[in-house]
Amino acid sequence: MLLLGIPLALFGALAPPNEYKAIFGGNALDCDSPFGVYLFAVPAFVLYGVALVINGLRWRRTMNLVVAIVCLGICAAVAMNLARAIAEDREQAEACQAR
Repeated sequence: MLLLGIPLALFGALAPPNEYKAIFGGNALDCDSPFGVYLFAVPAFVLYGVALVINGLRWRRTMNLVVAIVCLGICAAVAMNLARAIAEDREQAEACQAR
């Protein structure tokens, strides 16, 4: 199940919060909200977060410890992009409301 979630986690960790800024550069305004990040990051974070808890509780076995560490790394990458998307959305909310 975790192997099937890798593409989901990759999209969640690598999707740009502001598509227009990623494509055109500069200070592009994106009033669509970072829905693409939320779409992939939230399910990936839940999937690997649950796997982290389950395998972290059984950390005495080497394989469970390795899986827990990998899940922790994936959760950290997804969480950083999710936090970046939320910050980008809050920054541009006022400018989008004025438009």
